[in-house]
Amino acid sequence: MTDVPEQCIATSLAADGVLVATVDMPGRTMNVFSAGLMDALDALMDRAERDDAVKSVVITSGKPSFLAGADLVMVRGYTEHARTATHDEMFTTCGRLGRQFVRLEASRKPWVAAVNGVALGGGLELALACRQRFVADDARIQLGVPEVRWGLLPGAGGTQRLPRLAPFEAAMELLLTGRSMAPAEAVALGVFGAAVPAANLLERACEAARSMHGAPYDAAAKFGRLAQADVPAPGEANARAVGARHGVDGERYALYPAYGAICDSVLQGAHLPLAEATAVEMNNFLRLMFSPVAGRMIRSLFLERLRAERELAPPAGVALKAIERGPISAARVAWSAALAKLKVEQTESPELPADTLELVDLQGARCRVVLRVLDDDPATHPQPQLVLAPVGPYGRVVEVVGADDAAAAAAAALVTRLWALPWRSPGPLSVLQRLRALPLEQQAMLATAHATAAGAGDPAFLDVAACLAGVSPAWSGGPLSWAASTNPKP
Repeated sequence: MTDVPEQCIATSLAADGVLVATVDMPGRTMNVFSAGLMDALDALMDRAERDDAVKSVVITSGKPSFLAGADLVMVRGYTEHARTATHDEMFTTCGRLGRQFVRLEASRKPWVAAVNGVALGGGLELALACRQRFVADDARIQLGVPEVRWGLLPGAGGTQRLPRLAPFEAAMELLLTGRSMAPAEAVALGVFGAAVPAANLLERACEAARSMHGAPYDAAAKFGRLAQADVPAPGEANARAVGARHGVDGERYALYPAYGAICDSVLQGAHLPLAEATAVEMNNFLRLMFSPVAGRMIRSLFLERLRAERELAPPAGVALKAIERGPISAARVAWSAALAKLKVEQTESPELPADTLELVDLQGARCRVVLRVLDDDPATHPQPQLVLAPVGPYGRVVEVVGADDAAAAAAAALVTRLWALPWRSPGPLSVLQRLRALPLEQQAMLATAHATAAGAGDPAFLDVAACLAGVSPAWSGGPLSWAASTNPKP
């Protein structure tokens, strides 16, 4: 067993010439595309091409997941670089992974993907570049290209290979919604060759690789829909019509540039060789990287949201032992539904007022909180308030209003168990309730006043909370992010 640069990919060469390459990035719970992993991929391709003993490559993962998108640090670097870089500079930087996949795909030595877990974004695009693809037969595995959710498109061949493998309308639905497929659906659509029991996955992939030894790359053999006869001609009217068929009305098409960029990428690249089509895709990707909309969405809904999940988590050692509940009113029925899924001991207490919880931690300390929902009118209360927002496309947030440190920690322990983000505001009124239904200009003024108040916390997290709650549209990135990009400093 030998390792390529940064020990990101371990390799093992069998006597029959099948090189098994196992992606296993040290110090990470999931593999993600980083500059280091791309360096390792280049080194792996170099070795496969120059070593006559290597006849094929099977790529898999040493982690429970396969490969989940791009590295946070790398994405942040791209967005910062876009502020000053030229188009050509960004094309070279951002297009590297797509060029790697074109090289991998056209290799005279076949590559086969053995996808043993989640494959999203660049992870799925890596699999799509391989001549054949197999996935573990596990309905929990997610396969998809979710970039549209952050105002981007899959920029390493996803808009080109998906419609060459799956039917056009099915591919567009995946690209324009960002939803994930389970393995069975991916096989049914022609995206993967087969779903295989996990114990047999690597063996099946190696068998496929051996069967192609010496066979040159043939695009027609790989892509069942290479001709793409069902793809309409490029143009604004056809692009908008495609979007409309998948729920993107005229207003959303205008507010979210990613929809147009995705449709244009597919339509413009449909009848081009993959190397040229990938360049078309990257030019459309850069439209978005230079767009303030994509910048705001990436910042608030991806970068800052991940940071918020880490920093707003309950302190180490803080956990709930039990919950005592007062009666929950019909107006707070959303809380009843949320608490019903909670795996914590809960008891009804006739001594507690309606819509009130008593949180008991592992040390026996108690904290009383009042339950509210986003649609309630803002109101003050002597106890901390937990304002529950509806589940949205980016998750859920609960605003923790007017809590001291101990109460905020207990509330965070509850809220994270509900798979929601605990965002703390000092009160006495809920910020999210006050932002609700205001136009963005007024939201920005209110948010700015809040951000400068004592105890307001990180202002970026206000944007995250506002977008998760749906009180600010996703394209805005939140009221503060929107205000900053529309009124840049000189």
